[in-house]
This record gives sequence, C-alpha cells and structure tokens, in this order.
Amino acid sequence: MQVPPEFKNRNFNECDILGDLDRDDKGNVVVLQTEVGVPIDKQGRSVNERGYLVLGGGDVIENMQGRTMFKREELDERGEIPAPFCVEKYNFNPHILRGDLDYDRAGRPLFPKGMVDKTGRQVNKKGWLVDT
Repeated sequence: MQVPPEFKNRNFNECDILGDLDRDDKGNVVVLQTEVGVPIDKQGRSVNERGYLVLGGGDVIENMQGRTMFKREELDERGEIPAPFCVEKYNFNPHILRGDLDYDRAGRPLFPKGMVDKTGRQVNKKGWLVDT
C-alpha cells in the first residue's frame, strides 16, 4: 500500500480506508453512530459519513497502521475522497484478465494454438483468461 496513494500507480483500493462496516442490499456502507450521533464502525473507530476511517481532524487514514491517506482539505463536502480515487476505488484493471493475444481488424482474438494465449494460458473464445 502506498501512503499517500498516487493515481498514476493505480494501486489504491477503497477497502484500505474503510472501517469495519456492513453493506445494505444496494452495496452502500451502513455507518453506525454513537448515542450522540458520532459516526463509528463496528469496532468503535471514528469514520466519516462515507465510512472512511478518520482521525480527529477529519483526515482519512488507512486501516492497517493508521497512516494518513487523504487530508481533510482534499475531501469534498460529503466526505468523499478526491478524483480519480473516488472513481477508481476498487483497483480493478480488466486488462489483466485478458490473454496475451493478437486481434484481427474486427477485434476478434487470434489463437496461435487452440484455446491458449501466446504464453500457453487457457482462454475462452473471447480471449479472456479461464481456469481449468
């Protein structure tokens, strides 16, 4: 984990800053509150309205060692992390799931030897890597 994260490296994942919270049926985090309305996670740690772990001043911290990931000034008025991190929260890169193949002009994969890519890994007819 890089602290603070750099968008060029594309190695940020929202789970690194989320508190211990459940999600509702739509996938949104369910933030808990103390009796006086202070947002907390299931372990009693301070979180903001988005469920991100925060220090007293509002800085968002990572959940392993408590190092500052985003300063309070970088967050928007609703406590959301800055772009592009808020857009690419999940560190998902579909290109790593594709086989190493060449493609024809229509965008169809060309298979060198059966349903394997250039390095011998199994792929499906669309060029996506598959397991056995």
